[in-house]
Amino acid sequence: MKSGTDLKPTAESPDYQVALLSHAAGDFLKAVEFYKSMPVTSPDYLEGQYYLGIALHHLGQHDQAINVLEACIGLSGDRADWLGDLGNVLAAQGKYEAAIQTFEKAIAKEPDNALTRINLGSIYERLQRDAEAEACYQAATVIDPASPEAYRLLSTLYTRQGRAVDAVHAYCKSYVLLPLEQTSPFLLGKAYYVLGRLDEAAAVYARWKQAEPDNPIPEHLYAACSNLEVPERCSDAYINVTFDDYAPEFDAKLNQLSYRGPALLQILLDDLKLPPQSLDILDAGCGTGLCADALRPLASRLTGVDLSQAMLNFAQGRGPYDGLHCQEIGAFLTQYPHAYDMIACIDTMIYFGALKTIIAQLAQSLKKGGLLIFTTEAAETHGQNFRLQPSGRYTHARAYLEQVLAANGFTPLHWKEDMLRMELDKPVQGYAIVVRLDR
Repeated sequence: MKSGTDLKPTAESPDYQVALLSHAAGDFLKAVEFYKSMPVTSPDYLEGQYYLGIALHHLGQHDQAINVLEACIGLSGDRADWLGDLGNVLAAQGKYEAAIQTFEKAIAKEPDNALTRINLGSIYERLQRDAEAEACYQAATVIDPASPEAYRLLSTLYTRQGRAVDAVHAYCKSYVLLPLEQTSPFLLGKAYYVLGRLDEAAAVYARWKQAEPDNPIPEHLYAACSNLEVPERCSDAYINVTFDDYAPEFDAKLNQLSYRGPALLQILLDDLKLPPQSLDILDAGCGTGLCADALRPLASRLTGVDLSQAMLNFAQGRGPYDGLHCQEIGAFLTQYPHAYDMIACIDTMIYFGALKTIIAQLAQSLKKGGLLIFTTEAAETHGQNFRLQPSGRYTHARAYLEQVLAANGFTPLHWKEDMLRMELDKPVQGYAIVVRLDR
């Protein structure tokens, strides 16, 4: 808990100045000596006695400290900041009900003190009176919207309650209020994105991009949040850096997002009723190998390719692949013309905007009659073939998908619209598609 009273920087009495300096330096024994020696006639006497109570508390003389503070508060006419500090002392001694009454008295005297609300909320939270704690923290955010502390405490409270989305939003509100030097540009931009403040996210990424012109992360995220300088696909460097860093927690994070890519793949495969162990299959953009279990029963040979070596290391640990290759997908496909009976691209097309080249490369690498199974996120608006979202992923219009697939000789067999994952407590809609190469 935090004190609502600052040490007085100047005082009329030289002894009192020594006491305050000793107090500020943590030399409470010396401070107590000088506080006790102050004459009753000193204009600083009452305030000195108040600080004496605080110093005694720091020295572990809690009962005496409480008696001194209560006497000073009575003589002061119930100063709100002193009542707040007494509440902290009482709380530190586990005298929670007395602390609550004292904080409530302070609030009655000074309703617009955010710190007192925060300290009272902390007591309620210790007592597992969560509704009252939340109300105190929320009130503090209204009184002082520029202070990160109340939002941080709300985030902690919501996390303990299992309110994950509320916790994230409160944490982001706290994070964007921190001094700039205490933040990282990646997390600050993400926080603004989560809060829907895209212009501010773009400004963060613009500054980061200027500071690190060779870093692919701010370059891509600036384009995603500003809708300016939008590339036709994610750069190889962006994919590499992002997923090499992400690999150790990739599966767990997707699970938290209720990711359904492998489940949708399994549904499509079941509908196709293909003979087991009969197909040469490529898992394009295989990542950590989440789709391997669905593909392996149908494969005479199962190959995986991904641009991130860190992701492939986890795929290797899963075991079902006959071969794994670290390479850009398009470059890999051009090396293996007419090689595969099936290619699966689950959660891969979302890193491509323009699809003309990659769809042509996929068609080239399939045998005639071969199957392409892929997912992509559905565009929310019409009039654009694709759009780079603030998430950094691309969405595609159905008409555009149909056009590009038809132009490369694909015939649709299954076209399923469904939820791919949750994001910011909202379903991300997409397509799970099976097409056959008929030329």
